[in-house]
Amino acid sequence: MNKKRWVAFVLGATSVCLLALMMLNIIVDPFMQYHSPLSGMKPYYKYTQEYAMYWLIGRAKNTPAEAVIVGSSLSNFISSDKLGEQSGLRVISLSKSAGRPNIYSLFLRESLERNQLQTIYYELNFPHLHMEYEGDIPLYLYNSNPIDDVKYVLNKDVSKMTAYILASWLGDQIKPENDTRQNKTPAKTVFEVDRSQSTSIYSTLAVARSLYVRHGKVADKSSVIDYQTKANKNIEQNVIPFLEENPEIKFVFIVPCISILNTYDLVCEGTVDDYLAIHKDIMLSILKYDNAEIHMFSDLEGFVTNLDNYKDRVHYAPPGGDLICDGIKTGAYKVTPENIDERLRHLKSMAESFEIPFLKEGFTGDDVLEMKRQLIALGYNCRANKVYDGQTRDVVAEFQADQMLEVTGIATAETRALLRELSR
Repeated sequence: MNKKRWVAFVLGATSVCLLALMMLNIIVDPFMQYHSPLSGMKPYYKYTQEYAMYWLIGRAKNTPAEAVIVGSSLSNFISSDKLGEQSGLRVISLSKSAGRPNIYSLFLRESLERNQLQTIYYELNFPHLHMEYEGDIPLYLYNSNPIDDVKYVLNKDVSKMTAYILASWLGDQIKPENDTRQNKTPAKTVFEVDRSQSTSIYSTLAVARSLYVRHGKVADKSSVIDYQTKANKNIEQNVIPFLEENPEIKFVFIVPCISILNTYDLVCEGTVDDYLAIHKDIMLSILKYDNAEIHMFSDLEGFVTNLDNYKDRVHYAPPGGDLICDGIKTGAYKVTPENIDERLRHLKSMAESFEIPFLKEGFTGDDVLEMKRQLIALGYNCRANKVYDGQTRDVVAEFQADQMLEVTGIATAETRALLRELSR
């Protein structure tokens, strides 16, 4: 074979292989860009957070819906099935971990283009409202230029997922008939973000172990101005246009049941009135539209003040999702221009009276000093000051070990109660 024929053969073979790969990726379509998962292979499709920006837009494109939920991981436990039962609509979730309004807009525009939506459930997450999603966005999947789809059908990760689906499916097809796994009913698909949340530990100790550190510093008011500017921009660019362009669609805004720690911090910083005024203005700007309603769950005393309902300062346990669904159904927590001042005053009052039930490294204050004096009275070696430092952590851990408590170095409510009792 001469050189020209060899080159032609190689180019031809390469072209055939690429074409075959493209066709295979289109047929299997692991991230639903062209169609829903193949019925016989559906249990083998994997929806991981690593590729969420692929499969979420695919879900928006190719899953028929009459209502959608857009939000961050704080919307994980807002059940689309339960909202569907309550409303009589087909509801799908388009929630993305670390989601922000700029990507909610991408999902909404795609879903609106392909579905006759009647309701949009929209997470109104005030602590993150001034932020934008900063992860990679495969924008070639979010436009109407089919040439850009080459970046999908020849994508290495898409090909790997196609291979995984085919290999898993084929492996099950060739198993012996007497294999007990052959007749096993595939488990319901669990999206990775939901799995990580459902397997988390929700408790005061889990919150204490998270990055939360109490402080009493007065915030620089420039941070309030920056928040206001960015939050208002997000509302103007990513919320108001949808309300105005779709007057026939009902928008249900959900202020999730994040823990009281967030408002408590604002009280400590001296900025609570500033931020609540901003939140009020934003909610009133939304409520000007007849097709919008707001349900606020961040002031539910008994739930948001109980840190056993959280894995960190914002992520709540599954019962919080049921609470939200039930609240939307009854309308018991709906915000109106008439009750908004009362609701925000109540939230502020809850934060002002809240006491953190644990002490940990990084905390300072009179309660730390009191605890250290109790430890000294029991013969433990630590300095009598207001700082919970590394030495304090080690001494607390020593006390916990001596008393056969869980050794964490965090002065939990149980640890502090026992310290008070023994040091009397």
